[in-house]
Amino acid sequence: MADFKTHLSIGSLTGFSLAVITYLFDWVHNIYMAVIIYFAAIIGSFLPDMDSNTGHPVKIIFEFYAYMTAGLVVYYLHDNGFGVYWRIFLPLASFFFVKIILLNIFNKYTSHRGIFHSVPAFLIVFLLVLLVAWSTDLPLMEKFSLSLAVSLGYLSHLVLDEIYSVKLLNPSKSKKKRSFSEIISRHIGVKRSFGTALDFGFNQKEKYPAIIAYLFLFILLIFDFKIIKEIVKRLF
Repeated sequence: MADFKTHLSIGSLTGFSLAVITYLFDWVHNIYMAVIIYFAAIIGSFLPDMDSNTGHPVKIIFEFYAYMTAGLVVYYLHDNGFGVYWRIFLPLASFFFVKIILLNIFNKYTSHRGIFHSVPAFLIVFLLVLLVAWSTDLPLMEKFSLSLAVSLGYLSHLVLDEIYSVKLLNPSKSKKKRSFSEIISRHIGVKRSFGTALDFGFNQKEKYPAIIAYLFLFILLIFDFKIIKEIVKRLF
């Protein structure tokens, strides 16, 4: 399994490549959006490790959600005339609720290399970001580029994990002539983690997450159908 720095490096490379491509093909209309594409791919590259109880990504993501939730609560309370004590207490309570309680619940009911490391999860990320982007005023291809950036960053993580699941074995010193397949089998082996990253969800220990994931994927396809048709027309 690749470490956090390796995933970050490959995510950065993916983001840079996609930013250049989208800018050259005029999918994004200014350099600022290209920079956003770059960072979106980096964010996507560590999203699969959200289910790692000891990993950096889940802590970073939930801390971001905690600050965002507290900020939204402050905004809501300010516009609705709540007293000063409520304006202090409720944002703090919402911050620690997300950062501690929700994080612990998430860690309890998820397992590393579970459904987050799977092809349906990669597709869900693409469709979910596309759905969120659809609610913005961004041009069509910028919405597509943003969704592509996060999902390709996500996919780079899965592919890298599979690559790191292959290990080189000690070569045999025997001079006996062997076939090509025998040479490959003696020099290359796989770890037990092989096949758990680019998985379709059917090899998971628990089947319910896979069923929920495919149901969610189907719902997202329905909601995104219109924008997908527009993107296909634009591309082809």
